[in-house]
Parts: sequence; structure tokens; C-alpha cells
Amino acid sequence: MGTMTSLPELRARRLIAQGLSSPERSAVEAARWMLALQGQTYAAGIRALALRGPLDDAAVLAAVDAHEIVRAWPQRGTLHFLAAEDARWLMRLCNPRVARAQAQRRPGLGLTEGQVTAAREAFHAELLSRDLPEPLPRPQAYEVFAAAGVDPGGGRGPHLLRAFGGEGEVVQGPRLGAVETFVHVAKLPVTQRDLEGDEALAELGTRYLHSHGPASIKDLVWWSGLTVAQVRKAVALARDVVPLLVDGEQYWMGEWQEGVGKGELDAALAATRELPAFDEILLGYGDKSLILPEEIRPQVLTRNGLSWPFIMADGVVTGRAEP
Repeated sequence: MGTMTSLPELRARRLIAQGLSSPERSAVEAARWMLALQGQTYAAGIRALALRGPLDDAAVLAAVDAHEIVRAWPQRGTLHFLAAEDARWLMRLCNPRVARAQAQRRPGLGLTEGQVTAAREAFHAELLSRDLPEPLPRPQAYEVFAAAGVDPGGGRGPHLLRAFGGEGEVVQGPRLGAVETFVHVAKLPVTQRDLEGDEALAELGTRYLHSHGPASIKDLVWWSGLTVAQVRKAVALARDVVPLLVDGEQYWMGEWQEGVGKGELDAALAATRELPAFDEILLGYGDKSLILPEEIRPQVLTRNGLSWPFIMADGVVTGRAEP
């Protein structure tokens, strides 16, 4: 792939890479392809996966009910949906920096590391005692913490669940109404992929660049929460990717995109799309300005991370979607 200076082409290729143009995947295939999709808002995350099918929301919820797709805090301390077999390795790779930041908050919450350890051990024991389909609802998780001598009030319960839900052993299962539930990874009906070190970095770089490319080092630093050095290594180790330049900036994408023709690029840009809040086409990159004009930003994404559904035309965000 030679030098590419066209921003419209970059926008089209991202839409194609993310499966938003002529999608042909099952729910779990879409989750596996994307590696992880932001899922702060449960319904928005389900819709984002469905759009990459194309599927109705019920098909995605069925995969969640079957524990083929789970929800966790694998990176940036932010909830994501992902294929169940990717939960442990991705959390173990991307969570350590988040965990250090979380630990610094605990004195202010009145939590000692001894209490955190006691709560973790009790929580894991309770989850391991349960067989599917009996995930642990959030209110009962707080009861487990209390029985272990840790008061879940004062923000301690949510903090602990977020911390434990990013370490690699715990994920969220299907919701019970509006109530979140928790499952131990060892109880999932899928075998966890065993990746660590350079192998994990190679998998991260490969799958992110194939599903999100063209993307830059800065984009993957944002998305993963890893250091620049780690991301540089992940990109260097990535399989079957090609480099390209966009307005003088270095990007990479899956080698398969060399077979994408002008007709597909034009079709990707021609469609007008309504996308859910926090969708990966916007939140999956460090630099939002390539598709989000500054004058539109307050309607769609605030500086402190709030997001609303939005409309895209010609590969660019044109405004907030009507409720």
C-alpha cells in the first residue's frame, strides 16, 4: 500500500474494518473480530454489536445469555463487551496501570489492602461455588463483601466490583432486569485463550489494527491504556498489517484491506448511519477530530466522557441522533 493522503478514504476504510459496511458476522464473531467494544451503556453496547452483524439486539442478547459474550473492565477502567475466551488475557495485559491508579484511591474510600484481599477472596469463593446459569447479582455481591468484614457503602462496593472485574478472573454475565451479575471466568463454558507477554501484545496489535485500521500508535495507546513502548512493540509484532501515511501521519491496517476497491470505499461513505452512544467508530481512536467536527462535539461527546447516539454521513459525525 502506497502513500494515502485522503481522509475520506481513511474514514471509509475504518467503517469497513469495523464491520459497519456490509456486515456478515454472528454476534460472537462480531465481538471476536472487534476484540472489545465499549459497553458503558449496556443497551448501546448491545446495539453496537448488532450493527456489526447485521443482527437484531435479541441475537446479541442470546449470545450474552449463553456466556459467549461477556462484559468486563478490560482496559482504561471502562466497561467493554468481548468474546468470552478473550476475557482473561486481555484484562491481564491491559489492567495493571488501571489497578495501580485504583489502589491510590483506596485510602480515600477507607479501604486497606488487607480488606481488598479479604473481599476478593470471599467474592471469588462465592462465584466459584456457583454453576451457570446462576450468576451473582450486584446486591448479593455487596452482601459477600459485608460478610467478609468490608462495608460496601461509601462507594466501596462499586470500587471493588470494578477492580475485581478488570483483574482477569471475573466478568459480568447476563443482566437480571436492570441488575448487573457477575461470573468467575473459570465457570464460563468456553476455554480461555492463554496469552501473555509478547504473544499477548502481538494478538492485541493484530486484532486492533485489523478491526480498527487505519489506526496509529496514538490510537492504540488510547484504546488499550498501555504505554507507548508497549504499543510500539504490539504494532511491530502485529501479523499481516501494512503501513500507510495519511496527511503525513503513520497508520497501519490489516493487509486484507489491500483488496478493498473503490466501489466498496464509495459505498461505505454513501450510507447514512445512526450509531449508539460510545460507539467504537468514535470511541475506538485517540484522535476523534478525524470524524467529529469540533462544533458538533458538544452534541455527541463531552470532554469528561459522556456520549449520546449520533448520525454519520460521508464518514463524518453530523449531529446527535433523535431519541
